[in-house]
Amino acid sequence: MQTINLTSIKKEFTVEASQQTAFEVFTRKIDLWWPRTHHIGSAELTEMVVEPHVDGRWYSKHADGSEANVGYVMTYQPYDLLVLAWQIDGDFKCNPNLITEVVTEFIPEGPTTTRVKFEHKDLHKLGNGKVVESMDQGWGEIMNLYKQFADQ
Repeated sequence: MQTINLTSIKKEFTVEASQQTAFEVFTRKIDLWWPRTHHIGSAELTEMVVEPHVDGRWYSKHADGSEANVGYVMTYQPYDLLVLAWQIDGDFKCNPNLITEVVTEFIPEGPTTTRVKFEHKDLHKLGNGKVVESMDQGWGEIMNLYKQFADQ
């Protein structure tokens, strides 16, 4: 069995939305497209939140009233760039001492078309093996859901 050693996950695609809409759907409307199956909470996911400012929290809310931290906002530049700190380790637990970066650029290609460049960097910090391999597929699914919602 071959082990894939990814250091980053990259996704690039075009959405049929203005740069402003693409950015706001990614940030302020993340709860509308984030899959309910992808969370680290101990109960059903009820809401995914990215607070729209530098040092804002990135977290999930759950049916039992609990919250689970995913990370925080490192860079918030409407409508060009969002950098999020991902603080979930290879065991899918929040680790406040860990930071890998989720960088998303929104590049206008026209009044109603935006190129989205997504990269989850520094994956070597999570260790090797199945976790990182499954993250590539997971981010692919998540970005596809975002694209479907942004294209509406």
